[in-house]
Amino acid sequence: MTKRKLGRCWSRSIGERGHRVRLYEARPGGPIMRSVYINGKEDRKSLGHRDREVAIRQAYQLLSALLANETAIDQESLTLGLLARLYLESPRHERKKKRTQRDDATKLKRVVAFLGQDRNVKSLCESDVARFVVARRRGDASLVAVVPGERIRDRTVQADLVCLVSALRWAAGERTRVGDRLLSENPLAGVSLPREANPRQPVMRHDEYLRLLKVADSVHSLLEVALVLAEGTGRRISAVRTLRWEDVDFRAGTIRWRAKHDKMGYEQVAPMSDAVSGALRGLRRSQQSIGNTPVFPAPRDPTRPCSRHLLDDWLRRAYRKAKMRPRPGGLWHPIRRKWVTERKGYPLKDVAVAGGWRDEQTVLRAYQQADAETVRKVVFHPTQRVSSP
Repeated sequence: MTKRKLGRCWSRSIGERGHRVRLYEARPGGPIMRSVYINGKEDRKSLGHRDREVAIRQAYQLLSALLANETAIDQESLTLGLLARLYLESPRHERKKKRTQRDDATKLKRVVAFLGQDRNVKSLCESDVARFVVARRRGDASLVAVVPGERIRDRTVQADLVCLVSALRWAAGERTRVGDRLLSENPLAGVSLPREANPRQPVMRHDEYLRLLKVADSVHSLLEVALVLAEGTGRRISAVRTLRWEDVDFRAGTIRWRAKHDKMGYEQVAPMSDAVSGALRGLRRSQQSIGNTPVFPAPRDPTRPCSRHLLDDWLRRAYRKAKMRPRPGGLWHPIRRKWVTERKGYPLKDVAVAGGWRDEQTVLRAYQQADAETVRKVVFHPTQRVSSP
């Protein structure tokens, strides 16, 4: 350890203006402090020792992280604004679909702006969640991208907070180049988020499906095929509408569902039923199309698939023609829930794979629903008396 002259405080600056770490002694011979500016705010901390050489090495490590946009290596200086920026630039977030990335960025920005950009992440607590829930439910005008006074459901509030929790979980598992964790632990771990007491998850009945199918061709020929595929595969309409003829293998009887059109980036080759195969064969004969061309071409640009909005409009018109109304909480998704609910008798893992789910719990929580006939069978199941040993 180098000798010190009593009565004089040692100091040294590492780096250039804008990215500089200052080392100094608050008192002669005392522990070495370090000072750094992050997002225009000074952060000071004792290094807990008096070794100048070690302090200089630590300063260069911190400076290297600053220059690499990893300013959050110091947990004491990790703010919500910085956490949001680092998470949105992370590979985990960038693996999501572009639309999901935009939605998550808006939700995270809303929560961070409410709680405070400069708020230290480690200081978050259950009360902060409760304050945001109250403000979001009543449509507080101070919230970002919110219609003032708009009343929303608990599921929407939960979605905002889930983005924050996801960022915190990521930070708790992420390490910087110097080996430190961005966050030692998730401060909101175990905090309950608002849940919808009566979630709207409608399931289409088979007779409703048949009525829509009957009038679909009078709306548009592509709608009939889209309905058959949605009901016969259980896939999201976003995956159905983006199918290309090269994805359909009639000889093998399979469909390739591309990862880039799947919500979770899940690519899979799955078998197709006879009804699906028949509908696709008839459509291809009428289109005379093969190869890298859309199964559902847009009317104005056959090289591109139909938009989701166009298919939604067609389905709404079919509802009107069938003198029906879509149930609140979904337009195409009730067909997806119909598909999975009708397959309760099969192992859950196989049902999840066939329908394109990677998480079996998601199937149980949001898709597979109770139905009157199955409930009746459970209630009237024959009693089997167990004999005493």
